[in-house]
Amino acid sequence: MPLKIELKPHESIIIGESLITNDGERTRFYIEGNVPILREKFILRESEANTPSKRVYFVVQQMYLSRGDAQLQDLYLEYVRDLQHAAPSLIPYITPINEDIIRADYYNAIKNANKLLQKEEELFGEALKGSL
Repeated sequence: MPLKIELKPHESIIIGESLITNDGERTRFYIEGNVPILREKFILRESEANTPSKRVYFVVQQMYLSRGDAQLQDLYLEYVRDLQHAAPSLIPYITPINEDIIRADYYNAIKNANKLLQKEEELFGEALKGSL
């Protein structure tokens, strides 16, 4: 059964290795096949990965899109170690991401990484804005 996608005007989506941006009209299309798909609300651009949790999220996103590149896993572990040392209170939010990556469930890892971003913002929001 195909996946039905509706894009709002000017909304973007990543399908495989391609970024697709809608024009000025609402669009609906159907996707068949097994390819990574990432809606705009989950896309984090590299230039936006400017906090420890966002760097973790960005690498998880890239792992999902590349289907588990080993070099990205090494970078992920480096970022997670740094984050755990800097903010041990975030470890309960990191653990589910680690478990998803071990299972190669990168899409679920993105959803859990999004929870990490929300918690980082909740705990350190103003401090992070002041340091950027």
